[in-house]
Amino acid sequence: MADYSIKIVLTAKGAAFVPDFQGYKPGDPLPARVNDIVTWNNTTNDTHQPWPTDPNYNLLPDAQVPRDSDNYLSDPIPPQGSSRPSYVVTQPLQPEGPPATWTVYYGCKLHPTAKSERGTINGSTYPNTNS
Repeated sequence: MADYSIKIVLTAKGAAFVPDFQGYKPGDPLPARVNDIVTWNNTTNDTHQPWPTDPNYNLLPDAQVPRDSDNYLSDPIPPQGSSRPSYVVTQPLQPEGPPATWTVYYGCKLHPTAKSERGTINGSTYPNTNS
């Protein structure tokens, strides 16, 4: 299990999510394994809230994302603050069995139309190069 950070940074296009790895750019996916811990570090002067979406970046309804569910990513993150609670990467359940790889899509719940405020976590049961 590893701990990873995704920074929320201000860019020319607005706020953006960037994995906290050298060489990564806004919008790059975070590679993570099942049971890794992910947090968001808000370096902007606005409040943001990472929220799960479908693959088209439509926010999932609140009813599908209760705070105690595997889908819940974070409470609202104040300016210059860190996410609470931490998000634990969870392998999705599917009728044919759990996949070896999957993608978690997310956007900012507070700015749902901001295209710069979208991100992905590429989940895997395999070792990744950043652990």
